[in-house]
Amino acid sequence: MPRFSRSLAYLTVLVAAPLVASRAQTDLSTARPGRDPKQPIDSAYTAKIRQYTTETFFNSPLTDYLPASKTVPTPKAVLGDIAGAPTKLPYSKEVYEYMRLLAKSSPRVKVISIGTTEEGREMIAVAVA
Repeated sequence: MPRFSRSLAYLTVLVAAPLVASRAQTDLSTARPGRDPKQPIDSAYTAKIRQYTTETFFNSPLTDYLPASKTVPTPKAVLGDIAGAPTKLPYSKEVYEYMRLLAKSSPRVKVISIGTTEEGREMIAVAVA
């Protein structure tokens, strides 16, 4: 195993071990991925996700819905449809606009301009916490 991969594996174990230990009261053998049933969902957006997903195995219980929010806009606000809609390939300008809209709407999102491309277009990094 290359040194970098081995170091990464050790780091993963070191980071994950305290997380698993802190969940000692939860039976992880029966835990299933998915949303909290008390969490509201955006039913219209979720219906589009299911409509546009051609096969169920392309999705998971973690990505087959969109949580509802009164303050955080969906991609539809900028793109006109859900992210990944058929025949809709957004320009970077539209994606950047949406990322900046998220940053305005949530303290958990920060957009950082990291320079320009060889063609003079802006490049950004987005941090989500």
